[in-house]
Amino acid sequence: MPDFDVHVENAEKAGYQESEEEYFAAVCGALPEEMRKAYHTYGSTFKAGYVALNQGDFELAAAKLSHALEENPFPQSFIPLELATAYLNLKKYDQARALLEGFMKEHPDSIQGYHLLCEIFWEIKEFDQAQEHLLSCPEELFDSLPIQLLRGETLFQAKKYQEAKSLCLDYMESSGWNENIARLLAKTYEALFEMEKARDLYGEIMMQCRGCGVHIDTFIKQRYADLCFEFGKYSTDILELYLSLVQEDPDNKAYYYKKIIHIYSAQGNEQEARRYQAFAHKLKGNE
Repeated sequence: MPDFDVHVENAEKAGYQESEEEYFAAVCGALPEEMRKAYHTYGSTFKAGYVALNQGDFELAAAKLSHALEENPFPQSFIPLELATAYLNLKKYDQARALLEGFMKEHPDSIQGYHLLCEIFWEIKEFDQAQEHLLSCPEELFDSLPIQLLRGETLFQAKKYQEAKSLCLDYMESSGWNENIARLLAKTYEALFEMEKARDLYGEIMMQCRGCGVHIDTFIKQRYADLCFEFGKYSTDILELYLSLVQEDPDNKAYYYKKIIHIYSAQGNEQEARRYQAFAHKLKGNE
């Protein structure tokens, strides 16, 4: 998304309005057609609130969206969905839940609504309520990937790891490979201390990504490398993963340097080990 700074100094009013319009159009661009058309009819207060929400200014977003809801009170409005998102980020769970439950009566097929409600239930540790809510979804949605993922994540959050594992395996057996289900299954294997299965599944996810030409997610790459490292695999391919992670995830350079130094030492390449040791010391000195 393009940057839009509402505090840009010396910006002319006309330029500010144009920038807000552009930003609003950009963030609406990925929405389903019905929502996108509706969002363009809600007026300037909603627009300001939606922009604030997408920029992470949740206090401003809540204030503007609450006002916009008063301006657009008709029952099919999507504004409660966005206002509930702001409240969720502000940890105002009761307000968010009340809005969403009313919204879902008008939009029982809203996947985003189910997701937000589940997030609230996860936060307040009401896992049974989350499952009940998902089980009550329309029949045509029940076997869909988003609902099954939410069911699996709810089981994981509730620490019902064996049930989460069974759900993932059943889904993949009946519907075939899916990366999101595989990711959930891999972290469930870790929670069950089935580390070899977790490692192998992270590796399979990476192979699938390479086969499709899709960029491999940093989390997947790190978990695979770390699990291989824990099993004593100090090969060049694992070393290359850590070297690439230094570039992709610079906030965790110090962690990756430790792994790189260890692997170079295990391979007998003390010159490179010392070089990365120097990088690590320099990084520590700059903190």
